[in-house]
Amino acid sequence: MNKQKPRLLILILCLWLMPASVMAQETTPEPEPELPAIVPTLTVEIEATDGVRLIGDYYMPHDGDAPAILLLHELYTTRDSWLWQIEPLVASGFRVLVVDLRGYGDSNGAINWRRAGTDALTWLEWLYAQPGTRLDAVFTMGSSMGANLALNACANASNCAGAVALSPGLNYFGVRTHDALTTGGAMLLVYADRDSIPRRDVPRMWALVSEESHETSMHEIVYAGREHGRLLFEAHDDLLPQIVGWMASQLP
Repeated sequence: MNKQKPRLLILILCLWLMPASVMAQETTPEPEPELPAIVPTLTVEIEATDGVRLIGDYYMPHDGDAPAILLLHELYTTRDSWLWQIEPLVASGFRVLVVDLRGYGDSNGAINWRRAGTDALTWLEWLYAQPGTRLDAVFTMGSSMGANLALNACANASNCAGAVALSPGLNYFGVRTHDALTTGGAMLLVYADRDSIPRRDVPRMWALVSEESHETSMHEIVYAGREHGRLLFEAHDDLLPQIVGWMASQLP
């Protein structure tokens, strides 16, 4: 009799678990989000100043003169993280260059943030050289680490119309924004009020600009929440239209 008890217990356990198992198998998985249909006009390969091969995609809305924007992704992502923003930007009349930072996606090399800053300037030079690019209407936009790179690239370019920085900081992995903030260029800072680093650093950025810059065109968009970087787009449908509107306001 005692020998039967373990078998009985196993049988009861199997019967108890079966509905949950069956239910789990019958649950329909969440569908993957559908990728935008837009395809790049051109996949671009350039050589960095140290010889590393860098890859990006270039989207053109039409053949005439148009403003342009360089998109720089955040940590642990690739240029594909911008796919949902590219189509609306192109529809708004922008030429869009979206790139893989070195060490990410299809770009070669090891991750090196000092070199990534130089790469961003190299990409801007390529973008300025394209037929139809309005030389007075080239912008940069970056997310998190890419935000710092975007601010610095725009500040160091000879003719950048403005930089959009999603969740920027004063210092991400040694990429500091102090000098970019004090150049007096056009900047749009976007962040969530409970996102730890921007919540702390953006007020310091304003203080720095007011103390050291004679003139600034810095603006900000602040949302309630904790979203960081590209997650701001997912949480706030009005963000990209606001960014496009701000860029239009910077054009001569």
